[in-house]
Amino acid sequence: MNYREKIMEEFIKQFMQKKCKDIKVDDIAENLGISKRTIYENFSSKDEIIKETLSYYQKLNQEKTLKISQEEENPLRKILKMAFAFINDTCQIRFERLENLRKHYPETANNLIHSHLQFMKDVMLNAYTQAQNEGYIFKEIEPEFLLALLHSSGTAYEHQTFHILGKDYNMFALFKAHIFTILRGVSTLKGIKVCDEYYSETKEILNL
Repeated sequence: MNYREKIMEEFIKQFMQKKCKDIKVDDIAENLGISKRTIYENFSSKDEIIKETLSYYQKLNQEKTLKISQEEENPLRKILKMAFAFINDTCQIRFERLENLRKHYPETANNLIHSHLQFMKDVMLNAYTQAQNEGYIFKEIEPEFLLALLHSSGTAYEHQTFHILGKDYNMFALFKAHIFTILRGVSTLKGIKVCDEYYSETKEILNL
């Protein structure tokens, strides 16, 4: 692993624990046992570290999604696996850190979000169309509408937990349950069977 890769790895570790504005180049250098000069020989600024690191890890997550898409033959299971893999990756980052990124580095945040949404739209639409053609999802529902429905179900989740009736609920678990409920609701009997089998096998709908 070269210095550039080590710096990005150290940054993402700290990003999982604190806000971007609180991550110091001095701390990265100290934790890696290298000088700040070495860091700036590989990156021109902290802004570049943030941009390049988050882009790199986004690419890794997209490659994981593509692997699921290529390896899973059943289109409805493919949709479930890709959606839950995305949620599992996202739950490692607290919502307030994402909001902080948008506040202090809006261009980087907007570019990352736009590119990832476009990527997910392309890969998911292919899977939805396949699922409809094979009789797992009702053909009366337009794939673009279903995608919008699934996306909108997560837009209100701005906090890690949701407090109701004296109890805290994990927002990511609720998001998974919502996604599963929507997909099961638009599925034919053939599709419902796939959803129920997937739930029985994994129990990951509420397992976070």
